[in-house]
Amino acid sequence: MKTGKRDVWKRVILVVMAAVLVLTAFTVMAATKEDKSAWVWTKEHPKPPWWTWGKDYEPLKPVRGGYYRTAASQYIGLMNPNHWPVNDWVAMTQMYEMLIYNDGNFRASTSWLASSFEFTTPTTVIMKLRQGVTFHDGAKFNAAALKYQMDWIRDKKNGAWSRAWLLPVESIEVVDEYTVKWTFKKPWAAFPGIMANVPGYCISPKALKAEDDMYEAKRLAGEAAQAKKDAAEAKAKAAAASGDEAKKATAEANEAADRAGKLEAQVKELEDRVKGAVPLDSRAVGTGVNMVEDANPGNYLKLKRNPSWWFGRSIGRPEMPYFDGWLITVIPDPSVRLANIRAGKLDSLDVDPAQFSMIKADPSLKYFKVEGNHVAAMRFNTVNGPCKDIRVRNAISHAIDRKALIAGTQQGLGIEASCMYNSGHWCHNPNLKPVKYDPELAKKLLAQAGYPNGLTIKGYYGNTTSELSVAEAVKAMLKKVGVQWDVEFMDPVAGSDKMKNLEYDMAGGGWAWIWDPDLMATGLYMPEGGFNYGRSDNKKAQELITAGRSEVDLAKRQKIYWEVEKILYDNYEDAWLWWPLSVTAFRKNVMGWNTELYLKGREGFWFSHPMWFKDGHQ
Repeated sequence: MKTGKRDVWKRVILVVMAAVLVLTAFTVMAATKEDKSAWVWTKEHPKPPWWTWGKDYEPLKPVRGGYYRTAASQYIGLMNPNHWPVNDWVAMTQMYEMLIYNDGNFRASTSWLASSFEFTTPTTVIMKLRQGVTFHDGAKFNAAALKYQMDWIRDKKNGAWSRAWLLPVESIEVVDEYTVKWTFKKPWAAFPGIMANVPGYCISPKALKAEDDMYEAKRLAGEAAQAKKDAAEAKAKAAAASGDEAKKATAEANEAADRAGKLEAQVKELEDRVKGAVPLDSRAVGTGVNMVEDANPGNYLKLKRNPSWWFGRSIGRPEMPYFDGWLITVIPDPSVRLANIRAGKLDSLDVDPAQFSMIKADPSLKYFKVEGNHVAAMRFNTVNGPCKDIRVRNAISHAIDRKALIAGTQQGLGIEASCMYNSGHWCHNPNLKPVKYDPELAKKLLAQAGYPNGLTIKGYYGNTTSELSVAEAVKAMLKKVGVQWDVEFMDPVAGSDKMKNLEYDMAGGGWAWIWDPDLMATGLYMPEGGFNYGRSDNKKAQELITAGRSEVDLAKRQKIYWEVEKILYDNYEDAWLWWPLSVTAFRKNVMGWNTELYLKGREGFWFSHPMWFKDGHQ
């Protein structure tokens, strides 16, 4: 299962969530039969170690039936993944599938709706698409559908927040029904990682076109209303006038009335065309394992099984998926979510660290603990205020006892972080060690910086229960070395304003869903980064990050990001705290989860191995 702490990490926007180019993506064939696997493995593209559904995966035979019940702290938000806000990405992945998924090392190497992709030059990719796939509304998934979606994202009028990720694209060409040629403005190594993120969620072209028509009908209706108003005013003017002035006004009235009539006809035609259509923001239309059955914003999202899911057929298991659907109930309070799973009203739960001991002690539950792909950190304003001085940043970082934070606020569910990429990520620099807790050194550094009697810094942090405990612990640690952290606790919107206006010296930071190395590096440390706003200006790091975007050789690109981490580490650009261990609890009736195989395949495993109930129902 895709794991993560919804409450803590929902505040670290962006789910950004992309991975890097891997030229070892496995080649697959179109699914043409249901009685045998349509996936072909070769010496160059060997079968992954997690590609198994036998007894080495799960001794019990899968059983069909039942609705899988889980909970989210917030309603999903908008169901077009390219529109913001999206509050529940786990739910989103049930309705949409991506072109490429990430593997056990957080690399975009698992071909999915794209059956293969190849860099023929550093600025050109040939992508073959899966055949025999249909969207929930019956539309065909093919090259034309993919091109329409990518052009839709790139069109500024559609308001796709993911549009900037496709700026390197020069053109998208339909070579044949299932082949697309991508051409980039410059070498773009992060392309597979972007296709393993939001732009890669494949959306029905029929639904996108309907949305375009709804938008156009609304726009034209406004023009028609104004034309009718102009016609009425001109008619009144003509009635009050005489001679040539009356003739002129009458002509203008007739012209405006004619224009209004034509616009109204266009509006009616568009409205007839989209009759019964629901905006994508309210009803997702993808190729995913589930489709929308019922949606009650703020309360629940009910999904039903996609009977036409292509993947099960492609491996000779047409009975996939096994659940009849998912019911995702909005339960903001983590204690209420815990009570519900312990009472048998939920089938799974992303476990808050404070609840871990109770989960372990409950005989009706089983749990799985894995290293996630997030990082908890403190963000410094390195261009203004006291933290502009590296000695102050150094002192603060040494004043934080990471082991105590993990033990006291995370119930031990964390690994001390040295920098950005977690220990399982292919771009993690193994030569860097977590900053040592040394309060005496912190005091000396503060004195050297001109603060022998301490100083006061300002900042902000999230206001959930778990976030409050972390902030209070950090505040107490800083106080011991003479640093008073005046921290404000606020919701994500208010915190975002503080971030944009650089109204902080130190604030909550980090990143959720660490996939392609460029996204976090760019987001936090490049001038154009979506979470920088001028707070960091490390020229050496910026040069390397730019180089990393273009280097398509995997080994060379890895070394670039190792050096990026080293430069950021040496400059105490942020105070990295821990990489979390994610815990998911299940009722014992839920079958089909295998931690060992999940760690080998990550997203590849999760999306290819749907779970089931032991007895076919709750």
